[in-house]
Amino acid sequence: MKRIWAVPAAVVAAAGLLTACDSDTELTPTATTTKGISAVTPSTTPASTITVTSVPLTPTATDVDPAAYATAGSPGYYRWAYAHGPLRECSLNPAVAGLPQRITCSAPYPADAPTIQVDVGGGPPNAITLTPSGTEPTIVEGAPTPAKDLPPHSRITFGDLSCTALPYSGIRCESPASSFSVENGVLKHS
Repeated sequence: MKRIWAVPAAVVAAAGLLTACDSDTELTPTATTTKGISAVTPSTTPASTITVTSVPLTPTATDVDPAAYATAGSPGYYRWAYAHGPLRECSLNPAVAGLPQRITCSAPYPADAPTIQVDVGGGPPNAITLTPSGTEPTIVEGAPTPAKDLPPHSRITFGDLSCTALPYSGIRCESPASSFSVENGVLKHS
């Protein structure tokens, strides 16, 4: 007998919940939320209270001093590592010879990536370059010594270009017009 009443009781409870979520209830954003956190609370006229909150999944990045990543003997050049196994590094090159300031990071491209031509030759891309106006694939060769690590949740900024090291050997770099990231071994760019 208890089983017979359990089903109708569940149906009545579900119907009560559905009527409590009236589609005419207007949700308004609160003006007192902390930066990086958004919340929506219903107007004061309904009898129930609903709060929907979103919290950033990544903590705020800490800015680092670029001087700590300066390339000895090369003013205006910087290098940092964001992953090991395989080693993945980024570098900042200053604006020279008509080229804009740019960040280049070694990055995993798919095996079927099209061949590209660069000054050092041609082949599949193994890095991505970010400038103030966009991204493009490129080919880089490794340096004789590994660069200093940029710890996770650290951000290095050069004018309008910045890179933030992500947990688990990832990086996100941004310019005013574009960005790219390497997360879980996957390159994504806009």
